[in-house]
Amino acid sequence: MTKRQPYLITHWCGIPASHLRRADGTLASERFAQMKAAGLNLIAPYDHGIQTNREILELCHRLGLRVTLSDHRLHAALRDEPNRRALLQSVVSDYADCPALHGYHLFDEPHRSDFPALADTLSLLKQLDPTHEGYINLFANYVPTSLLGCEKYTDYVHQFTSEVKPSILSYDHYHFLTDEPMPAFDIPNERERLIFESAYQKQGRPGFFDNIEDIRTAAAAAGIPFMVIVLLTAHGPFRDLTEPEIRFEVYQSLAYGACRLSYFTYWTPGIPDDVHDIWRWKSGMVDWYGQPTHHYDMVARINRELQAVGTLLAGKRNLDVFHVGTCPDTKTTPWSGAYGDISALDANDLTVGCFEDHYFLLANKDFCQPITATLTVKDGKYIEQYDKQIGEWVSPPPVNGCYRITLDAGDAQLIRTK
Repeated sequence: MTKRQPYLITHWCGIPASHLRRADGTLASERFAQMKAAGLNLIAPYDHGIQTNREILELCHRLGLRVTLSDHRLHAALRDEPNRRALLQSVVSDYADCPALHGYHLFDEPHRSDFPALADTLSLLKQLDPTHEGYINLFANYVPTSLLGCEKYTDYVHQFTSEVKPSILSYDHYHFLTDEPMPAFDIPNERERLIFESAYQKQGRPGFFDNIEDIRTAAAAAGIPFMVIVLLTAHGPFRDLTEPEIRFEVYQSLAYGACRLSYFTYWTPGIPDDVHDIWRWKSGMVDWYGQPTHHYDMVARINRELQAVGTLLAGKRNLDVFHVGTCPDTKTTPWSGAYGDISALDANDLTVGCFEDHYFLLANKDFCQPITATLTVKDGKYIEQYDKQIGEWVSPPPVNGCYRITLDAGDAQLIRTK
C-alpha cells in the first residue's frame, strides 16, 4: 500500500530571534516542539542568517518537520536582475541539501508589475533546484485595484498563474470583523495605508466564497494545487475568533480542495500595548512571550482532525463544490438535487465538497449552531462516515431509508458511498 503524504499545515510569524535560543546559546528546540504539538508540520521561520537557518533545518529534520525557508538573498534577487542567478545559486548551494527543506519563500502579495521579476526568479530557481518550490502569496479579492495592478481580481489571479507559473497558488482572505470604526493613524507608507484601509472597508464582509471559487478555478485551469491562509490572530478590524469560526475557515477551505492550510499567525506579532501599532495584534497561538493562548488548544484540536481528514483526501481530485440551503456570494453553485451515488441531500446551511472515489466533505456554514444533513443514496449503495475521534470509518444505519448526519457549528464530516 502506498504511504499517504501528510496534509501540510503551516503558519505565518514564527519564533522571533529574541526567543530562538536558550541562555547558553543553543537552539530552543522546545519552541519547535511546541509548534509541532499544535499540529503544525510545515514551519516558516524568519530569516536568521545562513548558520542559524541551517541549524533550524537540521532540528526540524530531527523533529519530523518540513521548512519553508526565508533568506534575504531571495528577496534581493527579485530586485537585482544582473545578479539574480548568482544570488539564487548561493541560496540553493547553502540549503538545497537539507532534508527538511520544503521550499523557498519569495514574496507576499505582489502587484501586477512584480510578475515579470517573479516569473524570471521562479524560473531560474526551478532550474537551479527543481526539487523545492518557490512560494508566493497573493492578495485577497477585497483589496483596491491599485494594489492588484489589475481592474479585476480574476485577471490578477489568472495573469499570475499564466505568467509566473507557480507550483502552488496561495492567498489569504480574512472576513471575521469587529464592529469598531477605523482609527485615525498617519501611515506614511502608501501600500501599508491602502492595505489598512481595505481591511476596514466593509462590516460583515462578503466575498469569502467568491474568493475561493476564483482561486480554485484558476488552480484547476493551471493544473496546480492551492492553499488558503486563514485568520487566527486578532488585529485591526479582525476579531478574536471562536473555535467554531476557526473550524468554519478550515473546513470550508478543505471542502473546496485546498491541499494545504496556513494560520495567520503562530506567534503574536508586535509589542504588547504599543499605542503606535496600527494593527493592535493579540491572540495568536502563542502570545508575545511564547506562552500558549486560548487559540493554541483550539488549533491543536482542529489540526489533529484536519491532519486525519486532509491526509485521507490527499491526492483525490476535488471534482465539484455545491451549496445546500443558503447559497452565499455570487459565484457559488447550488446543490442540483443529486450527485454521484447521493440521490437526495437536504440541509439548511451546508457546503458539499465532492472528491474522487465517491468521497464527500460536508461542511457546516453555520458557525453559531449545529445543523443536520439528511441524505439518501442510490439502491444498493450505503454510506460510511469517518469518525475523527477514533480515526476509523463507521457505517451508520439508515432510518426510514435516510441517513441523518449532525454537524457541530462550523464543523465538517467526511463520508464516502460504497
